[in-house]
Amino acid sequence: MGSSDTAVSFGAHMQTSQIKFLRHIGGAAIIPIHYSMDEEKDVVWSYQMKKRGAADDWEKEMEINFESVVGAVCFENYSALANAHAGLEYDEKLPIRLCCDFNVEPMCWEIAQIHPGDIVHFIDEIWITPGDVTMACDEFLNSYGDHYGDVYVYGDASGRSRSSKDQRSNYDELKLRFSGRPFKLKMRVPTRNPSNVNHVRSFNRRLRDEFGNPKILIDIAKCPNLARDMAQVVWEPEGSSIKKVRKRDDPYFYRTHAADAAMSLVYRHWPTRSEVSRMSMEEQAHDKGTIARKARNKNKRKRLVGAFPQRGAGYGRP
Repeated sequence: MGSSDTAVSFGAHMQTSQIKFLRHIGGAAIIPIHYSMDEEKDVVWSYQMKKRGAADDWEKEMEINFESVVGAVCFENYSALANAHAGLEYDEKLPIRLCCDFNVEPMCWEIAQIHPGDIVHFIDEIWITPGDVTMACDEFLNSYGDHYGDVYVYGDASGRSRSSKDQRSNYDELKLRFSGRPFKLKMRVPTRNPSNVNHVRSFNRRLRDEFGNPKILIDIAKCPNLARDMAQVVWEPEGSSIKKVRKRDDPYFYRTHAADAAMSLVYRHWPTRSEVSRMSMEEQAHDKGTIARKARNKNKRKRLVGAFPQRGAGYGRP
């Protein structure tokens, strides 16, 4: 069929697209053929086609992805073509979004930034097994310790629990390790975790919006475990919780942790339920209490100041 420099046309819509193929010594040729090579088969087309059948079949037959395990996949809107990228860069002008999962084996943190258009870039990953909070903090500071701006922290509500040894929670330890750095730390941790169903549903809606556009991009070179979670994490048979395993010899033992960290960011900003402030009822009540407490303290200060004569109002004058 020719040499490696020979070009052939492909498909009714590919008359102007020239595809090179490699010829084997024995005469066989290897030709790259994939729907993504057709300019008319864009993200919207793939989204519409994918809705017609099972997501797992699509990943295997169309995305050439055979990584999924037995069970119903959680992130059915994930596409290795649309959501997986390489070379996503850190933008020093944007805030850093630090997403924490405090499991010991592994300790997994995802690092993201939200770009214009509300597109989330997962640009880096901290993966230590076994690991602890101080080790993960050191890894973060080695790469982003000189960030000038805001660092938003997301994660599991259970990270607020304090140890019986030193009375410090995981988030307390994180704040302590990050003190004195040029960036400003801002906590975005819920008081109570959402259900697995709501967590996953909100993430799927950002993987592909209603128009088929990807709103989440993952650097597969720097965030390999998050990419694996997208393809391999499945539901428990009853379909209401994410499958977890406790046996270390099971390859699935290392799954779900990167996804748990990433979902904490997405659900915080784009939850499934309708709410004005996009915060839980507990957080709204907490904020209202904080505002009322500040108002009371302000009024108290006014009353104390008014109890003493002020300079220029007769005080010290003959």
